[in-house]
Amino acid sequence: MEFNKKIIAAIVIIVVVVIIGGIYAFTMSDKGESTTTPFDNSFMSGEFAGNVKLVNNSTEWASAYADEANKIQYNMSTCKNASYIIDTYLVQGMSGPDEREFNGQQWDIYTLTGMMNAGNNTTNSTNQTVYIYMCVANKENQDFLTYAIFENSSSVEVDGSLYCEAYENYVVPLLESSQLKPNSEVPELYELLGMDQATFQQYVDLMERYKAGEVDINGNPI
Repeated sequence: MEFNKKIIAAIVIIVVVVIIGGIYAFTMSDKGESTTTPFDNSFMSGEFAGNVKLVNNSTEWASAYADEANKIQYNMSTCKNASYIIDTYLVQGMSGPDEREFNGQQWDIYTLTGMMNAGNNTTNSTNQTVYIYMCVANKENQDFLTYAIFENSSSVEVDGSLYCEAYENYVVPLLESSQLKPNSEVPELYELLGMDQATFQQYVDLMERYKAGEVDINGNPI
């Protein structure tokens, strides 16, 4: 099985759909902002800064929230062995990690700038720059992933660094308040992605060959 850009693109699409799918699929909420908004799902609880609404809770292991006023999307998921997600985004140019401790829990903070389709159909869609903070924690051999996704047009000052308003006033308070809930029934990553184990292992093996320098990104031997 050749390790090429199409293979990388395929798995990236799968990961994006699971983790940041439906980024604009929320309805307009009432205006007005509270100081904080508490949340409590099956694997994590805590508080968001601002007025945040639950927009998608399709599975027990993934939830999505939106701050419509500030144009921020939060996505959370949990699984076992999430390292392949990290490797995939690192291949795509993600930076990090910066290791930080919040509320007694170690978090790895990664940053990524990308483009998202902001339309709901092909005739009314535009590409929009987004700044993504990917925050990963591990507790009792279970990985917890929190994504804070800021649109370029957000009223919050954001530049993808760990010193801007977005990180200091929105990401940090979220992590400081977070309480993780380990669960022995949590799925493996391939199950969260809706893949069978054998197919997923092929992707993992190919990624390992790439990281080891055996092949380039086009699948050519080095």
